[in-house]
Amino acid sequence: MQNASTQRNRLFIAGAPGGGSIAPPAHDFIAQCLKRDWKMTFLEGSTLQEVMDAFHAPDFAGGVVTMPYKKTIIPCLDHVDNLVVQLGACNHVSVTDDGTLSGTNTDWIGVKKALLQEERATHPAQGLKGMVVGAGGASRAAVYALTELGCKDVYVINRDAGEVQELFEDVQNYECPNRPHIIHVQTVQQAQTLSCPNWVVSTVPDFEPRTPAEIQARSVYTEFLAKKERPPQARMLDMCYHPLLTRTLQLAKQYGWFAVDGIQVVGHQLKEQWRPWTGEEINKQQEEVAWKILRESACSDSTVTPARAGV
Repeated sequence: MQNASTQRNRLFIAGAPGGGSIAPPAHDFIAQCLKRDWKMTFLEGSTLQEVMDAFHAPDFAGGVVTMPYKKTIIPCLDHVDNLVVQLGACNHVSVTDDGTLSGTNTDWIGVKKALLQEERATHPAQGLKGMVVGAGGASRAAVYALTELGCKDVYVINRDAGEVQELFEDVQNYECPNRPHIIHVQTVQQAQTLSCPNWVVSTVPDFEPRTPAEIQARSVYTEFLAKKERPPQARMLDMCYHPLLTRTLQLAKQYGWFAVDGIQVVGHQLKEQWRPWTGEEINKQQEEVAWKILRESACSDSTVTPARAGV
């Protein structure tokens, strides 16, 4: 639990240059609800060392870690829990009572709850399949969430085979009964032989594919979207929300998939992230207000919700 020192009043979202976050206003509201004089800001660190310097400062109260630091920050922390060990990724840092830094992962909770939002019926108990686009730090939470949802097979689409191999090695840290079967889908022909997944999670930034490897990966993704036999309530989630309607999400909608935007992943973590920082949590009504603030923040951010032409 967070050190109660009055000096510690700064929360950071640590990300790469050019990034940003819609979450600080919602977190600032939660701080008020919990009677904490804390303020969250986006820490645009150009290096991991800059991030760690901020996290080691005497006023540091807690941090959220985004790309590209979710894997590289792990050896810099004093402690990590079993979730980080299994996933091989950390997105949440707390200060313990003795001042040391402890890491966990809350991303997977956001992914799981976002995929299950407004679920109208129970999903089948057997034969569930998931798919992850990308094999970087965020993919670890996506794979774990899909496993928690009951997926035994997880397809992975990624332009770099070496990254998929690293993901496969991290998955070996799962406890045996829960360890999924990772299938790297590299060609359209291979995709044609596989059944349609129940859930798809994209973990990559929004970009137009340009290299042959990127174009190939997009073709494989499209092949799955186009499958005629689709599981009931199949849905596609994009963890990226810059912009809210990414190319990956647009493509899913074109093929008639139920699409879930990245704001859902952020929102479902708000309450979860405060428990390790303070040992306290907000009530349902406060959480609803925090969600409203999060959505308002997204609507006012031009990188998330671009203004329409002529408006």
